[in-house]
Amino acid sequence: MEEKKNEKRVLSIELDDEVKKVSITGTDSDETVVMKQELSEEDLDQASGGSKILLPRCRKHQY
Repeated sequence: MEEKKNEKRVLSIELDDEVKKVSITGTDSDETVVMKQELSEEDLDQASGGSKILLPRCRKHQY
C-alpha cells in the first residue's frame, strides 16, 4: 500500500473591517485551478469568530 503525504500550509490573513468580500483561488504547478472559494462578509465574520458582539454591562454588587 502506498503512503500518501498529506502536507498542509497554514495561511493567516488580517483584513480591515472595510473588507466585505474575499476570493481565494489555489493553483497547482501547472497553473490549473484546484480550489476556488469566495467568502462573503457573513463568512468573514464567522471565520474571525464573529463580528461585533455586544455584551451586557457588568454592575458592581452592593453589599
